Amino acid sequence: MGETVAGSGQAGQGRLLPFLVEALGALRRRELLVPALLLLLILTFTNIAILANIPARGAVPSAPFLAAAVARLVGLLVLAVGILRILTHSSRPLWLPDGGFWLYLLTFAASAGVNVAVAGLLGDRQDPVNLVARTVLVTLLLSPFMVWVVAIAVARPLAWRPGPWLRDLRRWWAPLVFWSLLVVTPMAVLHASIDIRLLKGAGELFWPLALFDGALSTAMALLALSLNATAYRRVASR
Repeated sequence: MGETVAGSGQAGQGRLLPFLVEALGALRRRELLVPALLLLLILTFTNIAILANIPARGAVPSAPFLAAAVARLVGLLVLAVGILRILTHSSRPLWLPDGGFWLYLLTFAASAGVNVAVAGLLGDRQDPVNLVARTVLVTLLLSPFMVWVVAIAVARPLAWRPGPWLRDLRRWWAPLVFWSLLVVTPMAVLHASIDIRLLKGAGELFWPLALFDGALSTAMALLALSLNATAYRRVASR
């Protein structure tokens, strides 16, 4: 495994910038305009609704809180799968909740479980150092599986077997991890920090921070999806 990782790093040298350029270029597709705007609306206003209806410790969550949480989860999942299918020119229907969608949902739940486990391991979720450490650790743990996760959403036939999608690490792993840590991770840490500030009470800054956070979350999600799709294309093209 050590040799594989070392080889990935060596092969990735000199190809880091083209990887990012390809990922950013893919986001310029006109078909992404409406999904990106919908993502912005969902991430912004569901987050505001959730923050405004946070239940007290031990209290039963209110109906507005639950509705916002469900809308955020469903909207994010549907749009993420559709955006990945656009980015990879998938033959699967963009918005149909087919087998790929439901299996992608399971990977989403597994990723959330990894986040919870790492957060529990590191302790204080509001400490800035822990925020950075948690985000970096989760990125490193999940990154080798990202091509398979994308394949689950977009490939035909259904990519339920991970083996074919965990190969050729040298072609994509180093650039994916590099740009995820350099660009996406700081955005994720800033997003979490803003949410903590909003939860504690931001006064007159609530709306400016909440609206900025919505735009930040959207940019972060789109970039992460495009980076993962770019890695997928490195394997799918072989």
